[in-house]
Amino acid sequence: MKKLTLLVCIIGYALNLNAQNSCSNAGIITAGTTSVGTINGSAPTLICDSQTAGAKGEWYAYTASTDGFANITTDLAANSGNDTNLHVYYGSCGSLNCLASSDDITPSNLLSEANFPISNGVTYFIAFDNRWDASGFDFLITETAVSCTNSSLPVAEDFSNTNTIIACWDLIDSDLDNRKWFTQDYDLDGIPGLDGNPCIVSRSWSATGLVNPDNWLISYSIDLTSNSPSDLIDLNWKARGLNSSFADENYTVYAATGNQISDFLSSAVSFNEIIGQNGGAGETFVDRSLDISSLAGNMVYIAFRHHNMPVSQYELNIDDVQVNLSTLGIDDFVTDSFKHYYNNNTNVLTLKSSNAPINNIEIYNILGQRILIKKLSHTNELINLSTITEGVYIAQISIDNTTKTIKFLKQ
Repeated sequence: MKKLTLLVCIIGYALNLNAQNSCSNAGIITAGTTSVGTINGSAPTLICDSQTAGAKGEWYAYTASTDGFANITTDLAANSGNDTNLHVYYGSCGSLNCLASSDDITPSNLLSEANFPISNGVTYFIAFDNRWDASGFDFLITETAVSCTNSSLPVAEDFSNTNTIIACWDLIDSDLDNRKWFTQDYDLDGIPGLDGNPCIVSRSWSATGLVNPDNWLISYSIDLTSNSPSDLIDLNWKARGLNSSFADENYTVYAATGNQISDFLSSAVSFNEIIGQNGGAGETFVDRSLDISSLAGNMVYIAFRHHNMPVSQYELNIDDVQVNLSTLGIDDFVTDSFKHYYNNNTNVLTLKSSNAPINNIEIYNILGQRILIKKLSHTNELINLSTITEGVYIAQISIDNTTKTIKFLKQ
């Protein structure tokens, strides 16, 4: 009986040694510390960075116990002298998708560390390869609980909570250069210390050479199911190319009813610009707006994509993303009976009525707060708006007991 028990133990030990040698036989783990033996299994065929995989790999299946994000690291004292390489996937072994990767934490720290969003009960696959080192090491997984609920209007994100960004937004490195969107605080006021106003950043510059990013920042779901296309729904944000001499950052903003890259690329609702060529060069943010009213009635996602940078610039910064529903409706009217034009150079809003004098104007900001009211009496009126701040505004114009509603952007 003792010999049989010993034989069973030996067989069990041998099976355990091979349990993590492929995705289909991945070692079953939870949060905590796991020891990796010699890397001698199947190498990952899907590589989550731009380099070549090692010839061997070790595989683990980690099941999350909360909603939020996980941190995986080999930066442990026991691993001094090791050089690790890490890939994290979601999906099934036959259909894996890259979620995170890490080669060197810094040029001088050859260990690996990555954060990635998790959902309670979902299994994620972790692979270490022997690109640089086949010797054993330990890795540690820790979980941070974050609630990411569907958001109804108004939606506002100022990127001050790093945990929310990691857990609730998808940060995708499509060009596989191990660089993604990240949050950054700055000291821009000349007073020592950070200013306490972080934003989200994507870089097109690196000390090691040209960076041509294809970085995606994809939001959590925004609930517009109770809205209709007749509502006025705007996506607003602030943008800048931080270095005034290298500010020609190209980016595109999308809105779609799905959260996959293919959904955004096929969406008709998008905005594109080179920010440095459009007033956004330097430390001052400029306001931008995109009408997403056509997507009302659905769960909606938004995406910021930093891409098509054949020449390195520096940094694209995005801040204060908002999705707002104006309480003001847009009345139907004959377009050729009333015209308007806002001139950003002169800060003058021009109103023209071909049928009757204009009686009154009321201007509201995107929060529905009235910031100006003025009585008028002519068919042509010039409204000086030099005293109001930059942003998107709604104006209600009264003409002969009829109300017209218009929208304009001051920048």
